[in-house]
Amino acid sequence: MAGGVEVSLLRQAVLTSRAQSLRSTFSEGRALYLAEQRLRLRRGRRALPEATAALDLARLLAQARVTAAVFSPQLRLLASAGPGTTAAAPVRTGVSVSPPSPADLLASARQDVEIGPTLVGSGQSEELVMLFPFTNRLGNSLGAVELAESAGPIQSELNAATWVVAAGGTAVLLVALLTGLLLTSRGLGPLRRLTAAAGALGRGDLSQRSGLTPRSDEVGVLARVFDEMADSVERTVRVREQAERQMRQFIADASHELRTPLTAIKGYLDVLQQGKGPSAEVVKAALPVMSIEAERMRTLVMDLLTLARADAGRSVELRPVDLSAFLEQFLAGRTATTAVKLELGSGLVALADPEAMATIAGNLQNNAERHGQGREIVWRTVQESGLVGLQCADLGPGIAVEDLPHVFERFFRAGGSRSRQDGGSGLGLAIVQSLAEAQGGRVTVQSQLGQGTWFTVLLRPTSASGWAPPPATL
Repeated sequence: MAGGVEVSLLRQAVLTSRAQSLRSTFSEGRALYLAEQRLRLRRGRRALPEATAALDLARLLAQARVTAAVFSPQLRLLASAGPGTTAAAPVRTGVSVSPPSPADLLASARQDVEIGPTLVGSGQSEELVMLFPFTNRLGNSLGAVELAESAGPIQSELNAATWVVAAGGTAVLLVALLTGLLLTSRGLGPLRRLTAAAGALGRGDLSQRSGLTPRSDEVGVLARVFDEMADSVERTVRVREQAERQMRQFIADASHELRTPLTAIKGYLDVLQQGKGPSAEVVKAALPVMSIEAERMRTLVMDLLTLARADAGRSVELRPVDLSAFLEQFLAGRTATTAVKLELGSGLVALADPEAMATIAGNLQNNAERHGQGREIVWRTVQESGLVGLQCADLGPGIAVEDLPHVFERFFRAGGSRSRQDGGSGLGLAIVQSLAEAQGGRVTVQSQLGQGTWFTVLLRPTSASGWAPPPATL
């Protein structure tokens, strides 16, 4: 089959080459003929009659050892000429040419379309025929010209090529057969090892690898791809197992956090329901405690909903936010419980969601107030590593080095003052990280024991100006 394709392609290449030769012959003959006609007119001689001019063109083209026929714009054969029997013999006129189809002749003579190449006839009389539109230098149609040449040389070339392809194909087949046998014998061993490793991997043994020595052939490529696939499968399974463990831990932690205020509220309700009715003093003492526990539960539920939306890919509406104006607006809307110091730069505009930024700033402010032991809180606008952002620093006791990698984990509480009794849900910093990443940014933390903690939120900058105030938060 491949040999047939090669012969077909070779046949097409030969025909294309001969067609280009005929095309060049016609172009040169046409140019020479038109030049002679212009010279005749320039010398004041009358134009030749149509039939005589057509015969001159046919004779001129036939000198290139082709048969030529000239048709008028009305599709009438005007003249034809063929090559002589010897190089010195005059050309013959009135020779027979293969008549083109009326549709092809019409397309060439009146629509300026080249037709061919086409093989016409059979055996020794087979010819290669092309039909050219004949126009003057102004593009006006003068009719059509048919050129033909014997297809004998073409067939000789194709026959020789067929024998070469057949012999070459046989030799290639033998070489391929021998090479295939060698490659098969060499490749069966590694393929068996790959099959065994794939089977073990499918049965759950994630440590299975091909174990083959690196090689550059197809088996080596297959082994490398298999090992990469096995690595990917193992990583995916490990990540999924870790995610499942984290989810189970998250559910357990959330259940525990919700159970604590619910247990307190139910306990007070049980006390209030004892006897015929509670005294005013008991009710007065119980209601504030239940209110605190209910608020803690509400805060926890709202934080869980915020994280759920972030995990689900909650869309953010990014717009230019002037960070200095944002901080001033944010702090102006809060009841001051701790002294706040502002260190604001100018011209720092971030591409951010004002609502998400308000939540981030609120959680950082609450965290600083809760753990700063009443000391001054410092808010700054910062610019680093091509990003812009906010920094919130408290001067509290700081966070231990071993706890720093975990501060953004959900329900994580460091030792010391960062405990459940301080009223925090353990989700605020996890929310800060989720919302920062949702805006294409990041959050980092630095801390030193006895000197305080610095949280920095970095976002993408923008050259746009203006600022949209954040919505009011509950």
